[in-house]
Amino acid sequence: MSKLATTNRKSVSAAVAGASNFHELGRNVANYIQAPLLHEHWYVCATRDEITRDPIAKTILGHSIVFYRTQEGKPVALQNRCLHRSFPLAKSRLEGDELVCGYHGARYDSDGKLLRIPCQKNVPDRALRSYPLKEMGPMVFVWMGKGEPDNSAFEAINFLEDSAFRSVQGSFEIAASYLLMQENLNDFTHFAFLHNQSFGVEEDYAETSPDISRKDGKVFSLRAEHDSDMIRAVLTPPGVASTLAGRSLVRYDESHSVSPGVFVSRLWTEVDGDPASADGLRAYILHMMTPVSKNSCLYWWMVAFNHGQDEDEFFEVLPQFLLGGFSEDVTACEDMQRLLEDDSTDFDELNITGDRAGLHFRKILLDWAAQEYA
Repeated sequence: MSKLATTNRKSVSAAVAGASNFHELGRNVANYIQAPLLHEHWYVCATRDEITRDPIAKTILGHSIVFYRTQEGKPVALQNRCLHRSFPLAKSRLEGDELVCGYHGARYDSDGKLLRIPCQKNVPDRALRSYPLKEMGPMVFVWMGKGEPDNSAFEAINFLEDSAFRSVQGSFEIAASYLLMQENLNDFTHFAFLHNQSFGVEEDYAETSPDISRKDGKVFSLRAEHDSDMIRAVLTPPGVASTLAGRSLVRYDESHSVSPGVFVSRLWTEVDGDPASADGLRAYILHMMTPVSKNSCLYWWMVAFNHGQDEDEFFEVLPQFLLGGFSEDVTACEDMQRLLEDDSTDFDELNITGDRAGLHFRKILLDWAAQEYA
């Protein structure tokens, strides 16, 4: 690790030194969003079609990274600073698979190794930091840690590579902590108020709490709906309702945070008491938050169905409908971030029943922080 990186890590440690341990940061939101960024995890960095032969730069967890593809199509992620004078390599050019600095012509291969410096014969044995990438369906993930990448989190989102699913997606840049969005997603009660008009959720939805459980180091929220007629009335895409006329239905919605930056809801409909019925409908709602800094993040969302694949009109209008609701989440997080930063009023924060899943996740995230920064 470089001296600069070591200094940055020490600064992070100093920032939380006022707490006897990381878990004291979980006592209120204002402290919690100051938790150090977590590196030993996969984060979404781009959609597959964003990374091309034209180098682009993105900031992920405070790291400026240049992304491009080799001639064979392999995605590459390297430190976006020339080793010579920190010129941004995203403003340089590719020659074959060599990245040529636009300032003094230093050349790097796709592993980041320094190959040539035009003004001298001696080439120092130096290399840019290279970041592992994983393409999964339409998304590209980057491993930000120093340790060996852990691929276990991908098991929960393997539908990304399942051709049986048709999906829609979108993205935002958010001027707020990714942890505010994580808490928002873990909280079901806000649906009935923040999304009352956009998604048409009635207020009595907030009066029925989901079942909260802990398993395999994760927090799960589960809701079950047993009213077959109500389920049919809200089935999407709408064309599938007629195929289940007169059938007994139970709909389940299970959500959990897969990692610091990935939250997934898995929805499935049990038909006639058979959880393995071929007529069962499955859908996923996937939220992917990648910190740029402690108070800003990139946010991708995706909704995927294994049914109604031929309902083109539905899939054409669905993104605009979803944007209406998801943009309300973004605005809420940005409003809270501004107030948390600007309001100096002495404040005793209130927790409510609807916060249970989010508070459980705080502990998990701060466990990760304690492990990484020990």
